[in-house]
Amino acid sequence: MPVLRLFLFFLSAGLAVAQPLVLTTNTILDDLVRRVGDSDVRVLCLIEPGVDPHAYEPKPADIRLMAKADIVVVNGLGLETWLGKLIANSGFHGVLVTASEGLSPLPAATDEATSANRRPDPHAWQDVRNVIRYVDNIRAALVKQSPEHAADFNARAAAFTRELEALQAYAVAQFATLPEAHRKLVTSHDALGYLARGYGLTIVPISGLSPDQEPDARQLARIITFIRRQHVPAVFIESTSNPKIPELIAREAGVAVAPSLYTDSLAAPGSPEASYPGMFRHNVDTIVRALR
Repeated sequence: MPVLRLFLFFLSAGLAVAQPLVLTTNTILDDLVRRVGDSDVRVLCLIEPGVDPHAYEPKPADIRLMAKADIVVVNGLGLETWLGKLIANSGFHGVLVTASEGLSPLPAATDEATSANRRPDPHAWQDVRNVIRYVDNIRAALVKQSPEHAADFNARAAAFTRELEALQAYAVAQFATLPEAHRKLVTSHDALGYLARGYGLTIVPISGLSPDQEPDARQLARIITFIRRQHVPAVFIESTSNPKIPELIAREAGVAVAPSLYTDSLAAPGSPEASYPGMFRHNVDTIVRALR
């Protein structure tokens, strides 16, 4: 009997060490997976905080990580244009989880194609209600991968969902304080369409879905005219975008440059904006203060 107990002890210890390796493709997903998986999974993010996921170029080390991964959690909706090649080069045979699965995508507002053929806007996390769906998709994937931890995954996901529901109520209440005429945002790129749809705002992006899509002179002039005529009080810069053009527009229009918004990446570890709830609350507070 003591031998059997010793065997079971080492067996359970071995199972505890063999955590599934979960890779994520941006810092926002990384935070969500860590909140649901906690110590029952090993989580690594391919992208560092502050790096633009649109223009990310995988490194050789990413190929090795992908080959070892049990689960890869992606945003989907066309965000990770570089992912297919990475999967092919790595020989990845794990489970690919699309966090945005089940959502109704928003067409990109600035796409030149017709409305019927527009690319989807991938920035679905800019509406908290979408992130609640992300969390449930992540929870289901982790439960399927490690059913022995299902109760813990489910409990953490439920607690996190309650936190997100409170964040949603906070955002609705804060944006409701803005008069209708003050709900216009000029931003670095087209990353806030879901925020606009979800909370009753109008977004005027300087560039397209990717921050490297720079506007021409005619577009710049149109934005400057819009700011002056609509009495927009500030231009918003995003943490992963080059501030040069937004600063130029603000200077020409004679308005302020608002503090940076976090749209495509969380802040560095240790910052209040290093978590999804912290990032979203920061954006809400920054927008409301600048536009009020």
